[in-house]
Amino acid sequence: MHVSAAGVTVVGGGPHGLLHALALAQAGIDVTVLEAREPDAGGSPRAMTFHWSMMRGLADLGILEEALGRGMTHRIWSLSVLATGEKMTFDLDVLADDIEHPFTLHLPQEALGEIILAKLRAMPHVHLEWNTRVLRLTQDADGVTVVADSPEGERDYRSGWVVGADGAASAVRRAIGLGLPGVTWPERFVATNVHFDFASLGYEVSALQLDPRDGALVAQIDRAGLWRYTYSENLALPEETIAVRMAEVFRRVLPDGADLEIQAWAAHRMHQRVADTFRVGRVLLLADAAHVTNPTSGYGLAGGFFDSVTLVEALSAVIHHGADDEILDRYSEVRRRVFTELTSPVSSESKQLLWNSDGPGRLEGELERFRKITSNRSRQREYLLVARGLESAPLRSRRVSPLS
Repeated sequence: MHVSAAGVTVVGGGPHGLLHALALAQAGIDVTVLEAREPDAGGSPRAMTFHWSMMRGLADLGILEEALGRGMTHRIWSLSVLATGEKMTFDLDVLADDIEHPFTLHLPQEALGEIILAKLRAMPHVHLEWNTRVLRLTQDADGVTVVADSPEGERDYRSGWVVGADGAASAVRRAIGLGLPGVTWPERFVATNVHFDFASLGYEVSALQLDPRDGALVAQIDRAGLWRYTYSENLALPEETIAVRMAEVFRRVLPDGADLEIQAWAAHRMHQRVADTFRVGRVLLLADAAHVTNPTSGYGLAGGFFDSVTLVEALSAVIHHGADDEILDRYSEVRRRVFTELTSPVSSESKQLLWNSDGPGRLEGELERFRKITSNRSRQREYLLVARGLESAPLRSRRVSPLS
């Protein structure tokens, strides 16, 4: 049995789990990370856009500088109308007086994972366990025992607390009897990594392509010319013929004779779902294990990051300072409210604009709204600063979220 009685077992070795483990370790807490697979080797299109609101937190963790060296930053993103070529732009420079890092980072999640892992491996009170799949867990007044299938066979991991950061299909969430109620959208999204110079068509490094039929998220991945093009299709269409329909999509949206190379693609369902609570005793949930949203706003990844920030504060208060564990209930309450009152509504609105804008007059009405916003710096600033609500106020000085 691996035992860290005062420590935390983090289940999930994706970006949220690793970021959380690093933050806990830097707070002086023993951490064990259990991940069911090998470290992410990349290849399949995964998360790559890190919202401007996260930059200060990445700097606090000591990983921003290296991330900037390996990724791409941008200040300007656009809404581009496919049919007319009209482009409306947002410039994060309008936030220069409000935040230290007014830019968004594009970096494949496996690259960020490599940066974090290098730091974790150098920390003696961090234990990383790969190919270790959670089977079940039990908890008592003193801690939690996780039983996992490891390369050495079935093994027990004992710690004071467990954090489930193992995604929408979370084994931790299921082990504590929680579901993930909500809705599944009637479309799937298809994320493709392609070699094609979308900048030659007037697209910014990050863009929303608006069209009643062919809405898409378009973003440059790296300086070598790899781009991410994400579109949607009816969920009822057969998965086995996605590649055939994909070719039809690119024929519609790109100029005749366009030289396009599809490097990789992945298809996923889109959800708006949230657990009833993010805490059951000594077991806590964060990010996609606690809530999932569609990818159109960029708020999902950032929201999960700020779950971690708040949870590290709460666990540190309990472990190091003897705070009443009621602070963990406040973590659950505050972060759930951020999702239900900000992340999910904004993401749903963004998804409807991008992939359900075929109602009579809907798209033109939205275009007129964004024309007004983008034509004025103060309106841009007001629109962008809504994302500040993704971050919760410190729990020990305030009992409610900044949304109240």
